[in-house]
This record gives sequence, structure tokens and C-alpha cells, in this order.
Amino acid sequence: MVLAACASTTPAPAKDAAVAAADENVVCDRETRTGTILPTKRCRTAEQREADRRTVESVEAGARNIRAGQTGKPGS
Repeated sequence: MVLAACASTTPAPAKDAAVAAADENVVCDRETRTGTILPTKRCRTAEQREADRRTVESVEAGARNIRAGQTGKPGS
């Protein structure tokens, strides 16, 4: 016997639409994650978008430091 199941960690689209309708500061867009061809709708507030932007900048700065040989570790 074979049993298969699928679980999703993304919020339901109806919930996203309700959030967007309740807050005019919410922006929704469709994103296609790596490894899939199915786009999903993602709604975020201005604060969430800013936090995402800061995270991306931090990761990019870390990558630049690694390429430059500056790991941030003592003795490097």
C-alpha cells in the first residue's frame, strides 16, 4: 500500500486577499519559487518588504566579504 500527502507552508490565497483588503499598505505579487513552475501569491506589508530588503543586503554583503577573503572570523 502506498500513501502520499502534501503539506504547504504558505498561507492560503484567500487569507492573503483578506489581509490586502484590510491594509492598503500591503502589496501582493506572484512569485515562482526555485524548483517549481507553479507561481504563488505573496502579500507583504511595507515592514515585511523592508525586512526582506535588509536581509538580502546582509546576505549580499556577506558574500562580497567571503569573495574578498574577509570572513569576519578572528585571525582571518
